[in-house]
Amino acid sequence: MLNLHLNPGLEWNYDERRNGRIADNYLAGRGYVSTDPERHIVRPDAFHASFPVFVYIGWARLGLPKHYLTLLVYAAAAGCYLLGGLYVQRTLWHFGVSHGLSWVGAGLWAVYPSVVYYIGGFWWFENLALPLLIMVIYKLLRLYGGRPLSWPDAWLLVGAVVLSCLLRGYLLAVYGLVFGVFGLLMLSCGSRATRLAVGLSLGIALAVGIAHLPIFLKNHQLFGAWTLSNQAGFELLQGHNSVTQGRFMFDWDDRTKPFDQYLRTHVPQLDALDQYQESQARARVARQWIATHPAQEAQLWLRKTALFFSPENFIADAPRTPWHPFTALVHLAFFVALVLTLGQYQGLRFERRDALLLTPLIAAWLLSLIFFVGFRWRFFAEPALLLFPLITAQRFWQGRVRSGAL
Repeated sequence: MLNLHLNPGLEWNYDERRNGRIADNYLAGRGYVSTDPERHIVRPDAFHASFPVFVYIGWARLGLPKHYLTLLVYAAAAGCYLLGGLYVQRTLWHFGVSHGLSWVGAGLWAVYPSVVYYIGGFWWFENLALPLLIMVIYKLLRLYGGRPLSWPDAWLLVGAVVLSCLLRGYLLAVYGLVFGVFGLLMLSCGSRATRLAVGLSLGIALAVGIAHLPIFLKNHQLFGAWTLSNQAGFELLQGHNSVTQGRFMFDWDDRTKPFDQYLRTHVPQLDALDQYQESQARARVARQWIATHPAQEAQLWLRKTALFFSPENFIADAPRTPWHPFTALVHLAFFVALVLTLGQYQGLRFERRDALLLTPLIAAWLLSLIFFVGFRWRFFAEPALLLFPLITAQRFWQGRVRSGAL
């Protein structure tokens, strides 16, 4: 109901409108192209994820109206919203949080500002991918805890990871780090557990590779390069230059602004490049800037880290986004829990399985350092920010009970 209230026209977000235009151009026989608004030319486009483009082409060929797809995604997001709440509760329960407090945690996740409004209230594929990540982390935690891997769970893990990565390419990095940590944890559980971790990880990697093969082939035909997307070079330069504030730059392609003028002094032939070549050129300029400005780069890391952990929330068209007291309290609680655990206050200790819970947070933070702080990829860190303080509170309470203080 909130989705329909906020989007009564069933419009797509700006990323998917662009993908939709590429699909329309392909169906019209013009290929995978879009109109460059600055150059006023039509050129091959592989900036955002290609999988949604394939879906839109297939949907149109079935003769189905676009708003049916919008409603289908909304329905899937609503189901995933419920799934996410359920697996938040199960994750907390797995960590030993009491039954009541684990359901409180699920309720807090359900009303988290980004989940219920800033991202969750709109048509973003993150609303499908985040609950799937929560479920995957829970399943891996259970495997680490000694639960046998059933075939239904194996196929569920494969499907969740593949779909998430197809919808959001940066999740390849998140899941890569998650399964790397999972493998390291399983090494300590004996040879059988190690074989399970290796087999599962290789199976998922193979499935992800096969699923992305059509994208590699399509982009190789367009640009002569084996690439999934041309976006990385653009975003790398946004995050590493003398005028960036560590966040998305809304004027990144404005020819009257210092950023674009700086780029053109280093790449004077910019307008003659195709999208892949431009991405590579921007990446080279970014790497050169990092190499020649180490002090500024270190300051940027600190600025990005402060911004990443600030209580800002995602707004699609706002240079600065609003702070929310709920987000601020959660982030404060996380740092209190982190400091108390690091200081081993009242016997608090990290457990090895905490690494799996915290890995998505670390991955999203690293993405922010590599590129810029994107609150849509910080979205995948927020379950850890919320759950870790609740887990720490339960551990503190249990420690006090065992010591006889309560």
